[in-house]
Amino acid sequence: MKRRFGWILIIMAFSAVMAVNVRAELELDGEYMTLKDDGGRIIARTAHQISIGDEYLNSNNELYRVEQVEGDTALVKLVRKERLTAESGTGFRGLLNDLFNLRAEVKSKGPIGIYHTHSDESYVPTDGKSSRKGSGGIIKVGETLAKALEKKGIPVVHDKSIHDPHDALAYDRSRRTAAQILKKGPSCILDVHRDAVPREEYSKIINGQGVTKVQLVVGRENPNFKANNDFAKQVKAKVDQKYPGLIKGIFYGTGKYNQDLGPRTLLLEFGTHTNSRESAERSA
Repeated sequence: MKRRFGWILIIMAFSAVMAVNVRAELELDGEYMTLKDDGGRIIARTAHQISIGDEYLNSNNELYRVEQVEGDTALVKLVRKERLTAESGTGFRGLLNDLFNLRAEVKSKGPIGIYHTHSDESYVPTDGKSSRKGSGGIIKVGETLAKALEKKGIPVVHDKSIHDPHDALAYDRSRRTAAQILKKGPSCILDVHRDAVPREEYSKIINGQGVTKVQLVVGRENPNFKANNDFAKQVKAKVDQKYPGLIKGIFYGTGKYNQDLGPRTLLLEFGTHTNSRESAERSA
């Protein structure tokens, strides 16, 4: 009887863990959510599962909050227009200037860490399919980003560990990778992904070349939310100065996305599965 009771407790505990993970960082399989305002205008589309209370800061820095979810549509309300600045308000003043103005001092700040929770993610026009286990096209986007930074004298740690399968436990597996990067004292850590929505959501032309827009994702359920949010806004503000609209917005979703590990940890989505990988690499 005691043994049976013990197994029941183990099963209940495992089920609880699974429920938390599924709720926290669930992505839709082959579907997507559309965020609309009360006038029916599309604010954004995303493959992330949407919950009431999630927020979205669009390219014009208008912040919307999810008030209601009906099937694959999330009804949002405009909260406010935000004014972003590239300067930090949480003790990291000058970090972004070091990174994006490419000052040599960045070497003393520690490397930029790059990894991929969904290491299978790929781009159909280039890779032939949206998912390639063990060799996702998203890793090549990370390589391009790493090489571009290193070319400017910015040190990078690019971890290409595989975290297949693409399921609710992927973030638990990639957490070990992020923890290993943390041991190297990084200035920030970037989890590089791609989205899974219609192509036009991310397509953009810059200087006559096709690129993908980039979406930043900040988890709402982590103790570093304010610091990570400030960092995301700094990144967007800095990029906006040179390439307005390249960053399509910041999605604030339910979950942690392993961002509880540090104050400068971001998830970046380079395009969607129906964009070409080359356009995502140009963006990177």
